[in-house]
Amino acid sequence: MLDSNDLPYYERPDLTPYLVHLTKNTKAKDDCSAYDNLLSILHRGTIWGSNKRRGFIKGPYPAACFMDIPFSSLKYVLNDENCDYDAPRYEPYGVVVTKKYAYEHGCRPVLYLSNDEMTTLRIPESEKWRVVRMDGTDGKSINWAHEREWRCRGDFQLPIEPIAVLVETPTIAKKLQKRLEISGHRYKANPKSIIPVTVICQGLTYLA
Repeated sequence: MLDSNDLPYYERPDLTPYLVHLTKNTKAKDDCSAYDNLLSILHRGTIWGSNKRRGFIKGPYPAACFMDIPFSSLKYVLNDENCDYDAPRYEPYGVVVTKKYAYEHGCRPVLYLSNDEMTTLRIPESEKWRVVRMDGTDGKSINWAHEREWRCRGDFQLPIEPIAVLVETPTIAKKLQKRLEISGHRYKANPKSIIPVTVICQGLTYLA
């Protein structure tokens, strides 16, 4: 019999015990690819929090962001619109942590609220990093609830051995594996596994 806190991940394909932080290229700012930015995260062992300017975070505090999405459903996020190379929202590179570790280190599901609701509920400035704007469910209003986002205030310290990292293809997975075998001691976060997104998602539409 399951304990009340044990979610039946093995019975529910819509549930996952993991959280995913995806990276993207920042060519316009520093000429770094999504792969470069993934390496930077592993090197420093920290996911930097986004702020109002870089990540639409409300309030005075930055926040590190994750998605509560099963691996097989990432293909619906990594679509043509979100992966536009010149102005990407996401790319198929990122870090995976367990929900247990994330929760113990300050991550929580966000509050999806309209601006009016945020005012009515008197969300204090110190907690506005938790809020993601949601104006309706008509398919036209602002609504990012499908990302099932989690956040933690400020930067997020990765475990020494994150459960996994995501890369685009098996070729890039092999490249990263070799890099970590040679110089993994230089990285503060050394993943237990490297997962190609094109394999777990059976291809990506924007690459077709």
